[in-house]
Amino acid sequence: MHRLLRLPACLGLVLGLASACTGPEAPGGPRRGAAGGGDSGNTAAGDSAAGDTAAGDTAASDTAAGDTAAGDGGASPGPCPAGTVEVEDPTLPSFCIDRWEATLQERVDGHWVDVDPTLTVADRQVRAAVQEGHQPQAYLSGDQAEAACEAAGKRLCSSEEWLAACRGPESFVYPYGDSYDPSACNDSYPGAHPVTDYFGTSDGVWDLEHMNDPGIDQQPDTVALAGAHPACVSAWGAEDLHGNLHEWVADSEGTFRGGFFADAVLNGPGCTYATTAHDRSYHDYSTGFRCCVGGLDPRFGHPAETTVDALCSRGEDASPRMR
Repeated sequence: MHRLLRLPACLGLVLGLASACTGPEAPGGPRRGAAGGGDSGNTAAGDSAAGDTAAGDTAASDTAAGDTAAGDGGASPGPCPAGTVEVEDPTLPSFCIDRWEATLQERVDGHWVDVDPTLTVADRQVRAAVQEGHQPQAYLSGDQAEAACEAAGKRLCSSEEWLAACRGPESFVYPYGDSYDPSACNDSYPGAHPVTDYFGTSDGVWDLEHMNDPGIDQQPDTVALAGAHPACVSAWGAEDLHGNLHEWVADSEGTFRGGFFADAVLNGPGCTYATTAHDRSYHDYSTGFRCCVGGLDPRFGHPAETTVDALCSRGEDASPRMR
């Protein structure tokens, strides 16, 4: 097993900084209430609109969302940034994964502010954040999820890492064990279907325009706040890996895992749930994400040293570029 290196940060913080050598800036913005929902399963394939990719460079004085989590996620002992937990799997180099599904923050007038998690990314400059008590972000594509992680000094998790974080050292079917517990996770939507419940019909609503309507995720009994289901936790301490929102992983062809609040069985039970029907440009009200730090970068197959420390040592700007 490869141990995760404890990385000294040239900002006095561990990882996840938008700039190499400047001080932190605390983001602002109110917390959102519990609302929202998602779906995708294997229905309604298609490409998202051309304007839905994240764009913009991260300002040199910005801290990353992982540092934001120090307030809401608490300080994290050991090698992992606040708001993340360490995963030690014998088949993988050790890595850190966000404890909860990610939220987004937007760059507005020189400051990072929390955003409405029921809006699409479009061309906004955003980054990932880890915030207990906040509603996770849906409505984003795999490419946008990857860019948001990079803007936070992290990366999108590989499928293997995601599964290791969910199944734990005992390779459980569900994050919490092998036997299904209907009360543990947010995977039992009480309505007929969040899309038809919102529009009042099943006719003409299975297209990208309708399935990205913010009102779907503003219904009750849909997306839960981060930390609202503490029993839905893996052996490593990561929560909501089953249900709540689908989570994009770094598969090049497009995969999101874990199911969502209205379906967590169609494409496999528990941690094995995986949707592969859409490419990475796809998004709807059910697609969310979380980020990883350390380990092997799934894009390059070598240790993920795209952290502040590595960039500082080469004299480079540590702010990841939004694509």
